[in-house]
Amino acid sequence: MTARASRPVESTVSAIVEAERDGGRSLSAAHLPALLDRLSHVDRISEAERIMGFGIWEWEIAAGCVRWSDELHRIYGLPPGDFPGTVDAFLEHLHPEDRERVWANISRSVETLEPFVFEERIRRADGEERVLLSRGRAIVGPDGAAEALVGVCHDVTDRAKIERALGASERRMRAIIDNTPSLISVKDLTGRYLMSNAESGRVLGMPADDIVGKCCSDLFPVEIAEVQRANDRRAASEGEPVYDEAVLTRAGAARTYITATFALPDDGGFPVETCTIATDVTERRERESARREREQWVDRIGSALEDERMLVFAQPIIDLSTGGQVSSELLVRMQSAGDRAELLTPDRFLLAAERFGVVQSIDVWMVRRATALPAAVVPQVNLSAVTMCDPAARSEIVELLTAAPEAARRIIFEITETAAAQHLEAARAFAHDVERLGCRLALDDFGTGFGSFTYLRSLPLSYIKIDLSFVRGLVESRDDRRVVQSIIGIADQFDLATIAEGVEDHATLELLRELGADYAQGFHLGRPAPLQHAPAS
Repeated sequence: MTARASRPVESTVSAIVEAERDGGRSLSAAHLPALLDRLSHVDRISEAERIMGFGIWEWEIAAGCVRWSDELHRIYGLPPGDFPGTVDAFLEHLHPEDRERVWANISRSVETLEPFVFEERIRRADGEERVLLSRGRAIVGPDGAAEALVGVCHDVTDRAKIERALGASERRMRAIIDNTPSLISVKDLTGRYLMSNAESGRVLGMPADDIVGKCCSDLFPVEIAEVQRANDRRAASEGEPVYDEAVLTRAGAARTYITATFALPDDGGFPVETCTIATDVTERRERESARREREQWVDRIGSALEDERMLVFAQPIIDLSTGGQVSSELLVRMQSAGDRAELLTPDRFLLAAERFGVVQSIDVWMVRRATALPAAVVPQVNLSAVTMCDPAARSEIVELLTAAPEAARRIIFEITETAAAQHLEAARAFAHDVERLGCRLALDDFGTGFGSFTYLRSLPLSYIKIDLSFVRGLVESRDDRRVVQSIIGIADQFDLATIAEGVEDHATLELLRELGADYAQGFHLGRPAPLQHAPAS
């Protein structure tokens, strides 16, 4: 059984060999040109096979004989004639994972007489793996059934590698596109979507593939769709990217996107599609806005301090046993710049000052004012949690107090209960710093937090200030009276004085006296007013 498919070559060679055996008697002069011509024709076919890189095979089904051309031997890495010529030998050369599929294709062609085409991976004699493209058809016998199969194998290994590389590149690019946080889409010039990435689907609330074929007007509100289409047309006509901004809703929240729309050209350079990339800049805009706001507040407060537009107001604190004023709570006001100056209350600038880290300069400024007051004035100075937690600001305050020891012994620092709750260690450190200089401490807004007793045990307090939320309804509310009475009782147990805030009528004042409060302040006793004794810097 021969393994080679070039039967014309074999018959020609056999005739020449036979002629040599009988001395050339069987090979007449007339026969020789024809035989040589046949041999030349087959050689030309073999040369064509080598040039084109394909090999020919034939399977005689009944005989079970498989013949390969010389070039097919070469493709498989075998010397011509070394292929055993059996179906099993053919299958043995196939990649194990491809054998079942290839045999199914061949069997189908035998049964249906239809042409076949498939790719197969083979293992050459040297172990190298190659990819072949096989095409062929069945040869029909007299009985109408397939008596043979003939086929052509083309080594497409290099092409397969390129296709795999391109496929990997495409998959890589698709993964990049689908995992980018930006919206990416491609539309034709009529405005229909040709491609959309996963983020687009997430924003629009549908699978990305469902966006394909739709128009902007199918997906977005009218005003957004019209702007997008205008950007598409402009990018296609001008050949330059069009940058814009859009507000889209994602997960129920409005988000700000920067969009870039540009044309995609064909091979001739003419625009055939447009691509839009939209990037969510919401957080970046918020950071930029916060940065600008901070710069504005730093400038406003800095200039107010420098231009002496920061003012000291004072509210009197009255001794309930004598009715006389014993101290004043210092309160800050800021005068706006410009021709139409406006006096700003703390609620209009202190929160921003704390948020942007510039309240320290206000607190230090207020301590400086307090140390410069006459001996007859006993000031109560509010201190923010931000300042209390800032070692540099705390150190500056201690330096001011150290430089004015007599004034320091008159100053009462107010620390809010909420600030102490969140920054207890900082409050302890500050209390230690100022107590050794003779300053006293008051716990402001007492009763509004959940750790009141902790602060009473942890801080060297002299006063607790009863929050105005319990004082304003004191006359009408039995519960408020119980709370105030309890706070006064606690203060007595800890040997602390009480200061009731928010006294706005005579009845409340008299009830506080009956309950045993020590001091009081509020509009009924005196509104905040400019402190005449506060000198300039």
